[in-house]
Amino acid sequence: MCNVLVVENNPTIVKLISHHLENEGCQVRTAVNGLEALLKIDEEIPDLIFTDIIMPKVSGDQLCTIIRRDSRLKDIFLAVHSSTSLEDNHQILDLDADVYIAKGPQSNLKDHIFSTLEQYRKGIRRNQAIMGENTLHPREITRELLLSRKHYHAIFNNVAEAVVEMDINGKIVQANMATQKLLRRSLRQILSASFTDFLDPQERGEVVAWFDKITSSQPPCHDTFNSSYQEPLVINKRRILLKMMAILEASDSFIIGILQDITQQKNTEDRLAQTLGEFNAVVESIDHGIVLMNEELKVCLVNQAFRDLWEIPASFTDTMPGLTELMEYCYKGVHPIQPKTLDDYIDTRMEQIRAGDIPPTELELSNGKALQFQCVVLPDKGRLLTYYDITGLKRTEKELAQALEKVSNLANHDPLTGLANLRLARERLFGALSLAKRKDWKTAVMFLDLDGFKAINDTYGHDFGDEVLKKVAARMVDSLRQSDTVARIGGDEFLVILSEVSHRLTAANVAEKIIAEVSTPIAIDDRNITIGVSIGIAIYPDNGEDSRALMKKADDAMYYTKRIGKNSYTFTPD
Repeated sequence: MCNVLVVENNPTIVKLISHHLENEGCQVRTAVNGLEALLKIDEEIPDLIFTDIIMPKVSGDQLCTIIRRDSRLKDIFLAVHSSTSLEDNHQILDLDADVYIAKGPQSNLKDHIFSTLEQYRKGIRRNQAIMGENTLHPREITRELLLSRKHYHAIFNNVAEAVVEMDINGKIVQANMATQKLLRRSLRQILSASFTDFLDPQERGEVVAWFDKITSSQPPCHDTFNSSYQEPLVINKRRILLKMMAILEASDSFIIGILQDITQQKNTEDRLAQTLGEFNAVVESIDHGIVLMNEELKVCLVNQAFRDLWEIPASFTDTMPGLTELMEYCYKGVHPIQPKTLDDYIDTRMEQIRAGDIPPTELELSNGKALQFQCVVLPDKGRLLTYYDITGLKRTEKELAQALEKVSNLANHDPLTGLANLRLARERLFGALSLAKRKDWKTAVMFLDLDGFKAINDTYGHDFGDEVLKKVAARMVDSLRQSDTVARIGGDEFLVILSEVSHRLTAANVAEKIIAEVSTPIAIDDRNITIGVSIGIAIYPDNGEDSRALMKKADDAMYYTKRIGKNSYTFTPD
């Protein structure tokens, strides 16, 4: 007995074919479409299949392809009974069926069935002739419908997204090539399976609830389903964005599902998020203030160091303010700018930042902080603003300058009187002589030695003598101009340099003034001390042009004054 499966959605034709087959002693089962046929085949594999081509859900040509690709089913005898055989004969013959029958007058159907059974029993396979085509005439409308059907299948199987068609209960009735690739299943394995079987059990709930919503309403309702982009579904370790639409027809209802594989996109976003997180962590770990701005000068990123420097709460910077708003917030009350000039200052700074790079610039804040500000133009035309807290550095620089000044003062000044020492006196004499040479001036060099100081030192002690020296030094300073120099070059020896001397008489007047000042009694510890001073004078260029020669001659003149009576002055002889 031959076991036959008739696949046809026209009840009249099903009845006729079944009748003729049963009269020939065949056992007959029927299915209204290819999907139902596959389910019947799973129950029992038939010997012979009569199938139409144009059917809902799984069509006859798809059914033939599935059968021929399945090693368990490839030996089934296939008879294609189609109304499109004449208009689509090349496509029909490509189905690899054993018999092709053109739907025509019902009177011929019995003969066609008999011929098919004879061919089956004789083992004749892959007959490329089409039974009954000589009784038909081509129909243009059928050609157009077939062409549209081909276009549909071409588009359906070649779109990038996975597309499935399901019945109203979620059973898959069609799946394109992208779906088969995504699910890693053949079309045979996919068809008639429940769509939710391919979802992770933990993710089925929302989809199942949507199917229940569709089927529970009478009649089934139009609705759509969209999965979350932030939390996509996972199918075979791929992240999927699912969209489903329930489509209601008068005779049938079905669901179209579109599965967009966004794995690569989400992986890229994850990498970007990780990179951004790492970048933010690095920025937050930097101990100087950073502001990242876009091309429109809107704040994109501010680190904690910046907020700490300017005493700004995160609640303000989190609003991503514009640069003007940020500067107004920063500078008011912190930057030492008068309110009436603050707007002008901000406008100027804004123009500088818009113009491009700004080299390191120091900012002194009213709270005592010192900042170094810099602006850099980024490749995307945004701006990177950096603020370094250089308060400690400026403090160190100040302390270092003070220390250097102190060291310089110790190296160039007498620690007791504060007067220039011999080293500084020589530098100033060299400078005075150079200037005098350019200006054609005279310069006077005086050597001074106190008269009677040793007796005071021996009588009252060194501390008392030091006080006398300080008093004498102060009086000498008061006797000179600011441009002149007085230096202590020994115990009670001093050197005076007079610049811009027009005549020897000028030097004589200064010498007399010094003698008068020094000779005035000095009151120390209720004692009045009287002391004198002997002075020797040398004149540039009259007595020489070399500093050493002038100092030697002034020293000699001073000793001459000592010999002739002290407390007076003597010029070097011409």
